[in-house]
Amino acid sequence: MSYMADLEKLFGVKQREQPPSPSEIRGILQTKNYESFSILRDVGDVIHTFDGAKLANKCMPGDHVYWDGMHCQLELRDEYPLIVGTIELTSKSRYGLTNRNIPMYLFTPYDKKYPQFIVGCSEKDKTRNIIGLIKFSDWQSSSMFPRGHIQQILGISGDKDAEYEALIWQSCPYRYPKFDYTSTIQPLVVERTRLSGFTFNIDPQGCKDVDDVFTFEKVEDSKWKVTITISDVALYVSDGSAIDIMASLIGQTLYDRDGKVIRPMLPAEYSEQACSLLPNKDSFGISLQFIWDGTKINHITWMLSIVHTNKSYTYEEFQMCDLPCRQVLQEIACYLAKENKDDSHEWVEQMMIFYNTEAGKILKDKKVGILRRHSVPNQERLERYRTHLPEWEKLAFSSAEYCLAEESNTQHYGLLSDTYAHTSSPIRRYADLVNQRILHLYITKSKEDYIVPQVMYDMNCREKAIRRFARDVDFLDAISSGNNTFEAIIMEKKRLENEFVKIKLYVPEWKRLVSTTYKYISENVVLSRDEKTELMVDDYKKVKIQCAYNHLMRNWKDRIIINLSNFD
Repeated sequence: MSYMADLEKLFGVKQREQPPSPSEIRGILQTKNYESFSILRDVGDVIHTFDGAKLANKCMPGDHVYWDGMHCQLELRDEYPLIVGTIELTSKSRYGLTNRNIPMYLFTPYDKKYPQFIVGCSEKDKTRNIIGLIKFSDWQSSSMFPRGHIQQILGISGDKDAEYEALIWQSCPYRYPKFDYTSTIQPLVVERTRLSGFTFNIDPQGCKDVDDVFTFEKVEDSKWKVTITISDVALYVSDGSAIDIMASLIGQTLYDRDGKVIRPMLPAEYSEQACSLLPNKDSFGISLQFIWDGTKINHITWMLSIVHTNKSYTYEEFQMCDLPCRQVLQEIACYLAKENKDDSHEWVEQMMIFYNTEAGKILKDKKVGILRRHSVPNQERLERYRTHLPEWEKLAFSSAEYCLAEESNTQHYGLLSDTYAHTSSPIRRYADLVNQRILHLYITKSKEDYIVPQVMYDMNCREKAIRRFARDVDFLDAISSGNNTFEAIIMEKKRLENEFVKIKLYVPEWKRLVSTTYKYISENVVLSRDEKTELMVDDYKKVKIQCAYNHLMRNWKDRIIINLSNFD
């Protein structure tokens, strides 16, 4: 059975034949707001841009399209995930009846990249909007809106539990169906080296998806053979298999604040059993081994390995243990960081950075794979933050992003490296799994070529969605707590073209930057919401903000209405 047949059987995704394109401007349609559009190549390069929903010609983000010189033409309709949004029952507008005489209402997705839909809904109470999941049905040539079918009602708009569930679906719209995936686990047979020495993992309490362990073996009085082993997930998840495609769609495991898995990138049979480097069983890994002579690292070697984890530690337990390798691990971490490190979290972090950077060297040299790029911060902004609020200078930095190893600019400013790659969490991140496949080819000296899958754009989008989830949960908790007043710091201001100024605020309780706009009076003065009072908005001034909530807006960034008040 082909992997596409597997995919259809497990996940309901149908195989479609792709017709030939009559145009060279051909790719995947993407947008953030269904107003400004890009057509991308499979690896994420932009080949055409245009503005205006009409020019999209009823195509949706993710569709394979071509540009005929005037507008988009659909080549292949994407298999969209379930879309979460608001069914606008309180609106006086109706959009006809379904074949079963059910009234049709406007459905507004939380994600602005989708247009509004019309859906049939039999809900009797029209005094409140509700949150639902819909599936795309069709977009008829005579209709202004695409049509969707309701799959599930999550609850009433504004209800905390319903809104939290909606945030999960918005952040990760894919979910594995209930199924025993044990039968799909068929690891490849390859030659491996069995590691000797004491092997252990350091993870949070209750961690089940263990993807990294350390092995220490003393070889001389002052020398240790040290091995960093990452679970060989690529051994279990074949490239192009049904599980692989689903993992690429999910992109990254979604966790709650307590570290509990909400949406796993891989089924539990993989992530918590077969691939997890749990104690008291043989596991397969990709290992980076070196000799530590007490002052520096020598003789770096890569290998496919068999590892047997002897013991699991929490960070706190390892911090307090009296194992000889505890001191050695700390020494290596300090050597790598070029400064003293006293915390076990930092020791593990430095080892993972080392592993990822060494793996990135291979990818960079072979010009294949996925690296992490981190741009240079705005120096003027960085200096201002360092001068006025040195504890928050990290806010001057932009987020890192994925890029191809073949690109000229792969510099990671924060780590001072141009060869940093994600390879140490293949259970949790799809980029790591892709890079593992390339490490396989390198270690086995294979002549086989590898083409990075068509997910580069999606990888960065998925990572942003994960970060957005954490921010939006903070907003939801803040509003649901009943407390609507918070302390904030004015970080910067930007004059807009329409006589308004955008003010960027840092809210310590949320650990987030938020923005609001006010009518401009002068450089450090704005007009209050009711336009009756002038407010001072000096840079780095501590202020109090009051927050209101409008659940009719499409996403949480727009739902939180910030009002500056009670200036010190």
